Amino acid sequence: MGGDSLLERVLGGWKTGVIATFQSGPPFTVVNVADTTNSFPAGPLRPDLVGNPFLGGNSISQWFNTAAFRAPAQYSFGTSPRSVLRGPGLVNVDLSLLKNFTIERAKAEFRGEAYNVLNHANFGLPGATLGAPGFGVISSANAGRAVQLGLRIAF
Repeated sequence: MGGDSLLERVLGGWKTGVIATFQSGPPFTVVNVADTTNSFPAGPLRPDLVGNPFLGGNSISQWFNTAAFRAPAQYSFGTSPRSVLRGPGLVNVDLSLLKNFTIERAKAEFRGEAYNVLNHANFGLPGATLGAPGFGVISSANAGRAVQLGLRIAF
């Protein structure tokens, strides 16, 4: 085995890979639950913007100022702009470790992979429909940390 010690064979020769993603939150538009225009709209209708929609501190129970929106008057379109708010950002780090071994005439590859290795909570978008029960509330999240191990033997 070429004079390599057992410790060198076990601890040496590992390969690593890291994929890190850091993104700001995606923009989203608040929409109205009811059609106040008495017309056939081409898409969702927006409410009136009557105040500052931004809060000093966001939480999953109230991501934005829900009191800043109200239903428009009958037979009118709302004044709220498109994409006025941003959802939560994304922080994700994936890690992989890989080691190749030779066992007599067979070659083996051991691989360990961890997705969202930091176990950072990455939340979904808040409810954006004025008049719906979850308006302004975040009720979903991406998966937490996941780890998988694999062994491949080629002979």
